[in-house]
Amino acid sequence: MELTEKLEKLMEYPICDHCLGRQFGQLLHGYTNKERGKILRAVAAMILDTGEKELKMYNFPDFKFHHQELSQNTEKSDTQEKCSVCDDIFDNLSIWIDKIKKIDLEYKTFLIGTKLSFDLIRKEENTWDRVGIDWCEPLKAEINREVGKLVEKTTGKKFELKNPDINFILDMKNNKLEVIINPLFIYGEYQKLKRGIPQTKWPENRDGIKLYKTSVEEIIAKPIMKFTKGKGHKFHGLGREDIDARCFGWRPFVLEILEPKKRLINLKNVKIPKSVHVRNMRFSDTNEVTRIKEKRSEKTYEAEVILDKPIEKKDLEKLKLLIGEIYQRTPNRVLHRRGDLKRKRKLISLKTIFINSKKFRFIVRGEAGLYIKELINGDNGRTRPSVSEILNRKAICKNLDVVGIHV
Repeated sequence: MELTEKLEKLMEYPICDHCLGRQFGQLLHGYTNKERGKILRAVAAMILDTGEKELKMYNFPDFKFHHQELSQNTEKSDTQEKCSVCDDIFDNLSIWIDKIKKIDLEYKTFLIGTKLSFDLIRKEENTWDRVGIDWCEPLKAEINREVGKLVEKTTGKKFELKNPDINFILDMKNNKLEVIINPLFIYGEYQKLKRGIPQTKWPENRDGIKLYKTSVEEIIAKPIMKFTKGKGHKFHGLGREDIDARCFGWRPFVLEILEPKKRLINLKNVKIPKSVHVRNMRFSDTNEVTRIKEKRSEKTYEAEVILDKPIEKKDLEKLKLLIGEIYQRTPNRVLHRRGDLKRKRKLISLKTIFINSKKFRFIVRGEAGLYIKELINGDNGRTRPSVSEILNRKAICKNLDVVGIHV
């Protein structure tokens, strides 16, 4: 359909400048749809004034024509008809701005979405059926943009497409504003200084009892929740240490606060209990959560190893044979929650400190995913080689510490 033919068909029913211009929204840069509509209406008025075409006069209330008959018809039309596409919705956007301004939440960035009523959807689709969809822009897109500009102007907040603090949904069917509060992400690095603390919140059993009263997640989240007044939290760590292990290496994490009412907090005022140390806290985003989850970092561990039979100090030299590839099946202790797979991991370096004939310290640097306790005890042959296999002794890991996380 040619442009002029499309224009003439659009003018068969009452139509506002926004909706007229929007049907040609993909033509020309640097114009709003309303500006396009004004230009197109003027072109249509000129066509009408030539006498070549007959168009509905209710679309030209503000025009003065050379033809006397047209001018008289314009004067008779005292009121402009309501737009047949949008019901003059663009004249009433201030209603939504007032609703948004009343929201008592802290935010810097926002995104606008729209749920059209069935009536508006039907009217827009009827228009497309008559004139086609070439060059057009959807009604929702223009509403979102125009409301976004007004919110920026009246509140000073910034429109953000990718990671907004808040989503405002204009529900035009129910005349209701929906507010979606997006999570607040906080990056940091922690040390766990006590044993017996899991990294993430431990679930309650059937009797409503938690095996572990607290966790690294809860210790860090509790003071932050007081500042943000969030509804909940999630913890995303770069790996995790065993519950009975301490972590002296600084482990990166991102804490996700769900539906925070306050976002503009000073992280320097957050005080974490002494069982966990935290440093380098700053605001973050979902992209960093993904990076942390995907990153596989080498780690250095220090273990206290106990043997069932005595050895001599020189026997520890044999353990250098462990450096290189280690083959591990999923440990028996985690088989209940993980698949029984065979993995190949690399032991990068090793150091031993002789304490007595049945005890030594075992310091190793390994690839991500290397099970250290099983590297020591052999896990009944599921890890090979192992300390137990090389020393021909039953070896157990009495204490384990993560002393370095090499990001």
